Amino acid sequence: MDLHLARELVLSLEFSTQHRRIEKLEGKMGELINEKESLQSDYEALQSTNEMLRDMMEEAKRGRALQVQETIKTEMLMGDAVVALDAELVETTGRAIQLEAENAFLRLQIANLAETLAANESRANDQGSKLKEAESTIATLVTEKVVLATDKAELEAEKTKLWEEAADTFAEGFDLALEQVKCVFPEADCSQFAIEFEVMDGRIVRP
Repeated sequence: MDLHLARELVLSLEFSTQHRRIEKLEGKMGELINEKESLQSDYEALQSTNEMLRDMMEEAKRGRALQVQETIKTEMLMGDAVVALDAELVETTGRAIQLEAENAFLRLQIANLAETLAANESRANDQGSKLKEAESTIATLVTEKVVLATDKAELEAEKTKLWEEAADTFAEGFDLALEQVKCVFPEADCSQFAIEFEVMDGRIVRP
């Protein structure tokens, strides 16, 4: 009897420990899933930002090319009319200087956009690595959860088996006690005794 109770106690403790571990793993897995979703959202936002920056860079390049073409055309016209258009030469030279300044500004913008794009791509790669790591951790936790769930089911089956064995042992002990009573008191009526009965107020009653 003591051995069965001890085994029952050990199995109950193991069951409780495994249950707490499963709950803890489920909580951690939930956190990782949330983190994965957040990383996925950040990754998608970065991808969208990168596309926008690429479009801005292409637009800036096209604008600079058009301005260069306009400058060349202006300079060709200046070459054809250099003698007759001295006044316009001054104005055109000013325009060329302005265009050059604008070109320099556009080049600076393109350089800044390229730097920002590189930084965002690096960050996106980092986010992608973290996302893959989170997915790997979640897969490991899912596997561990399945193993723990299997162990829990086995412990429950063992617990049920122990309860059945304990019940059989109690019933066998009760029957042996009745046989001893019949041996000592052959005339006693043992049909009124049952293992599920209780003694209340000096009478044997069904609980």
